[in-house]
Amino acid sequence: MVISVMQDKPDHLLFEEMTFCYMKQLFRLAVARVGNSSDAEDIVQETYLKAFHAFGSFKEQSHVKTWLTRILINTANDHFRKIGRMVPIVNIEEEIEVKSVPGPEEQLCNKEIDSDLLRALKTLAEPFLTPLILKDVYEASYEEIAQILDIPKGTVMSRLSRARAKLRENLTAHKRDDNETISRDQKKKRGRRYELR
Repeated sequence: MVISVMQDKPDHLLFEEMTFCYMKQLFRLAVARVGNSSDAEDIVQETYLKAFHAFGSFKEQSHVKTWLTRILINTANDHFRKIGRMVPIVNIEEEIEVKSVPGPEEQLCNKEIDSDLLRALKTLAEPFLTPLILKDVYEASYEEIAQILDIPKGTVMSRLSRARAKLRENLTAHKRDDNETISRDQKKKRGRRYELR
């Protein structure tokens, strides 16, 4: 929708019409960013409040979804700065009640996810984690991620590549550590069997 076509509507009606259709998507993204429904609801509410107050400065050439997503990410980052903790990864076991077709993270929540993957995700630095969540959970395009984060498309692609490489590296290292631990445990068990005979 283009604002200039709808200038005859009051601001609050125009705002509702242009933004409320993205509320469920923003909630899904917020859950993926903060890790729980309660904080996600607060962040979405604060996002809409900030967006409404800034609606007069909204640029027609921007897409509303991109604009709202940028506000939401900044609001989530502010949330973490206020409480002084690291950004958590969504707990896959958490139940998310959203009536309608399941979104990407709901589908993710319904799948059995390896705890090693969650551990590896927690090791990613913020500049790599956010593009990964936007791409793989929010299903944003490279162009949308670039607009949301206000970085070049090439930087988005680079960060995604580095994030995935870091995940592979961490998962491989963790599997290797697990295999070594299992091997040591098996040797100990074999040694005990020989002692008992």
